[in-house]
Amino acid sequence: MGYLSEPPPPLQRERGNLLSGWLIFFFVANVLSVIRSLEQGSYLVLVWSLFGVVCAVGLWRWYRLAFYGMFIGFAFNIALSLDNASVSGVMFQLVYMGLTYFLVQPKMDYLR
Repeated sequence: MGYLSEPPPPLQRERGNLLSGWLIFFFVANVLSVIRSLEQGSYLVLVWSLFGVVCAVGLWRWYRLAFYGMFIGFAFNIALSLDNASVSGVMFQLVYMGLTYFLVQPKMDYLR
């Protein structure tokens, strides 16, 4: 039966409007952070913002490693917010983390 069956159809990846919008927002926010970091000379934030840009592009192209990289970036931003004693910064990062998780979780089978 295995040799006579048709090959499976190619995987149709459907991103959805909410996930697409979130990834575009995430990409633009990180690009703006790169620009701001260059102007201020904050190189640590610059590196992590570039990492966020790479992760946004990677998740757009369906890479599982980029999904985990985004969470590492969120954890870094939480650490920065804790260092600055910014409760609102921590809350924003937790919301972003949850939003990313719940938008990507239904599409985890598409990630390679």
